[in-house]
Amino acid sequence: MRLTCSALLCLVSFGCSDPVDAASAAVVYTDDGRTEVFAHGNAALVAVAQSAIAMKVRESFVDETDPADVQWDYTRTLAEAQDLCAGVAFRDQIEPGACSGTLIDEQHILTAGHCMDTAEDCDDYAWVLGFSYASDGVLATLTSDDVYRCGAVVAYFDNDEVDYAVVRLARPVVGHTPAPVRMEASALPLGTGLGLIGHPNGIAMKIDSGGVVTWNAADASYFRGTVDAFNANSGSGTFDLAGNLVGILGGGETDYVDMGGCNVVNVIDPPPTDDGERLTYVRSALEAFCRAPGVVSPLCDCGGGPCVDGPAHDRCSDAEVITAESQVIEDTLVGFAPWDRGSCGGNGPERVYTFTVTERVRWSAMSEGFDTTLYLRQASCGGAEVDCNDDIDTDTNRGSSITATLAPGDYFLFVDAYDGDVSAFTLTLDFAPTAFDAGVGVDAGPSLEDGGGPSPDAGPAVGADAGPGETSGGGCGVAPIEAPWVPGALLLALGALLVSRRRAP
Repeated sequence: MRLTCSALLCLVSFGCSDPVDAASAAVVYTDDGRTEVFAHGNAALVAVAQSAIAMKVRESFVDETDPADVQWDYTRTLAEAQDLCAGVAFRDQIEPGACSGTLIDEQHILTAGHCMDTAEDCDDYAWVLGFSYASDGVLATLTSDDVYRCGAVVAYFDNDEVDYAVVRLARPVVGHTPAPVRMEASALPLGTGLGLIGHPNGIAMKIDSGGVVTWNAADASYFRGTVDAFNANSGSGTFDLAGNLVGILGGGETDYVDMGGCNVVNVIDPPPTDDGERLTYVRSALEAFCRAPGVVSPLCDCGGGPCVDGPAHDRCSDAEVITAESQVIEDTLVGFAPWDRGSCGGNGPERVYTFTVTERVRWSAMSEGFDTTLYLRQASCGGAEVDCNDDIDTDTNRGSSITATLAPGDYFLFVDAYDGDVSAFTLTLDFAPTAFDAGVGVDAGPSLEDGGGPSPDAGPAVGADAGPGETSGGGCGVAPIEAPWVPGALLLALGALLVSRRRAP
């Protein structure tokens, strides 16, 4: 049912935002209850807001030049975006967001399905936690621990009634506590008080705690309530007043109406007793989430392991053991999950190989077949990164190649994907023993990112792993100069430039 505004509309006006989807339209019921987080009186809702609420935003809008002070590369205000009338609340706030979501464990965001229904929704967007005002006119400081790339969509459903998606982030979240989740399968009683926490129209986070449950589906899969919600609130967590996550906002009434040349909020007064915003019960999403292969979460009651096993070697803890010898491996990333990410990228699924070097070797790896990322770690799954490469050449070859001199020890090689578009791949590995003994760790050659890296006849990196008595010129203690060494993988990359999938730079 779509209602027109009441007489209060001319006296009360509020902000609106770009429509994400027709399903995401919303409205204000009686009075606008949207409140800045710092000013809200419910301590339980404030605690959740400060730690677990996320906003979906284009990566290009986020400036992480200073990891300790992340800035917005975005200036358009809500008034400019929606042609709002003078005096409309929040009209001067910027509106970079597209959807909202809630952190439900250390690496997963719960949001609406229609927020994640295209590949671009994962490939080109990030999730930012904590975008809110700390006081009047002062935004809370954001750091790199508040910004996370999308890894993959683990669970998805949207039939215009039930509407959910669970997003696996590219890395575990640091410094934030997931929201408490109501696990019961039963519906909430009619009249139960509701809070909505998210980013209306993509502006800084707001809390509304004036809604109630007005209707329940017979199977308790979704419900309706009178929460004040707007475009980009889609995916917002709906909470009981004790701060427990009970639902996900899907859609509802029209946001705003034209008042003769500018727009104001659509106010519904009196509020409906059997209608309102469309909300999906969390239980529907959790059941699908826990059925996804390889998922391990405290929300899934499967003894600490996955309820449904994923493919072998899907996680670094189950890395495939290979011998430290030159070889060609043909595998696939289809069906794998994105659990990790290298310093140079890798937002898609990955597969991990581990090997042990017993003598000092010159080593190279090259992956081909689709848009891959390679990175090597030393000693353990979370060990120091030796090297990372996204593209052999950003214009001609989306394969990846890394080269290093490795000291004896254990290594973990990650074959990762640039995004969620994956297929079969070929991994070429070269191991060449070397007599040069630096006496210390790893001598990683320069990264081949963007086509850079060592020349084919490069010897050991000068000074990079020099041990006692070694210098870059002649004289006492100078190490013998090795014959030029050309890794077979690099020759293949430079000589053949096998065709890989292209993406826009």
